[in-house]
Amino acid sequence: MDPRGFTSIVLGSGARAFGMGGAFLARADDATAASWNPAGLSYLRRPEVSLVGVRDGVDTREIRSNGALEEGHSSGYAPDLLAFAYPFSFPSFSGSAQISFQRALSFSAHRTLESAETVRIIDGEGGFDVLAFGSGVRVSRTFRAGGTLNRWFHGYRQTLDRQLGRQSLQTTDLRLGGWNLNAGAIWTPFEGFNVAAVGKTPFTAKLRLARERTDFNPPRGPETENAFASDAVRLDFPGALGFGVSWRPHSRLTVSTDYTRTFWSKGRIRNFFTLPPTPVNATTPPVPAAPDDFFPSLSYPSLSTDESQQQDTEQLRVGMEYVFIHERFKWPVRAGYFSDRQIVTGASGRPPRFNGLTAGAGVVLGPVLFDVAFVYETGDFLESNDSQKTVKARKLLASVIYRHGTGR
Repeated sequence: MDPRGFTSIVLGSGARAFGMGGAFLARADDATAASWNPAGLSYLRRPEVSLVGVRDGVDTREIRSNGALEEGHSSGYAPDLLAFAYPFSFPSFSGSAQISFQRALSFSAHRTLESAETVRIIDGEGGFDVLAFGSGVRVSRTFRAGGTLNRWFHGYRQTLDRQLGRQSLQTTDLRLGGWNLNAGAIWTPFEGFNVAAVGKTPFTAKLRLARERTDFNPPRGPETENAFASDAVRLDFPGALGFGVSWRPHSRLTVSTDYTRTFWSKGRIRNFFTLPPTPVNATTPPVPAAPDDFFPSLSYPSLSTDESQQQDTEQLRVGMEYVFIHERFKWPVRAGYFSDRQIVTGASGRPPRFNGLTAGAGVVLGPVLFDVAFVYETGDFLESNDSQKTVKARKLLASVIYRHGTGR
């Protein structure tokens, strides 16, 4: 499991938001709001339905200290968000309630890693999903607040086919369940200017981890198998804090900036285990036995025994949106930039930073909003084992929002 890119697990969803570089904490005012800042749900005045899909790809190139080259490519697509929001109003305050499904982290991808020594093909399906129940209210003319209760569930199945050299076929099946809370606030000291804060609580997920392994012993040796499962695995997800500012100098232009810190230094997986190769002369399939294959605590997602190598992540995001209007039609265009400090330290003793650019556009046709966004992220760094690694990641998002009835 490559820990690069796991910082996005604490972000929200939607082509509009990512078109603005993900700088959306203080401008969350559509049906994707609960995934960014639930206080933004208070802006909704009509029932809204939102559907988001995503397709992504990652290319890696690693030159090891001995000169060996390994290249990798992965691609996948997945549903990203399905949300329904319904507004309400009382004499003293107004707001809306929402129920949403989000794939916080997708494992649905095909990945190939090639070097002179071996070829590894990794196929995955599923992901870490979140069912959120949330609400946002306008408490006063200048202050909005909101929160969500999140049920984490599902999991993934991943198959590793190791070709050349020592060949093996390994399968991992992981299922999880857990709960956490998100809370957010938006303060508007004057018209068009928002200041926002968001917090996401840490939580411990219960896991069921099952592994299977078949080794093919060359030349034309016998196949040997190994399998084990455990319900005692636990995953400590980190909390996160985010702050944002958004300014709308006039109705067509919006500029925003966000800062988010995720406490990945506290991410742990406990009672984790691996499956070693099965000895050719084994009369019965072995099972993992402590201390060789069981780990009371590892950093997650790096799976390192040196927990100091995994650090908190930081993201700085800036973005803008401008809406062109011609008669009844509206065409918003968006652009953004983000700087993303990664999880694992490199040779310098500090985590590397990735940089990204985003672009997006949309069209508003009556009650229907169509949006697309493209995200490009790249990083070049020296790992602690003196391997030079380059990562290039792409993401394409498409979303549709339907607003029912009359109103804004």
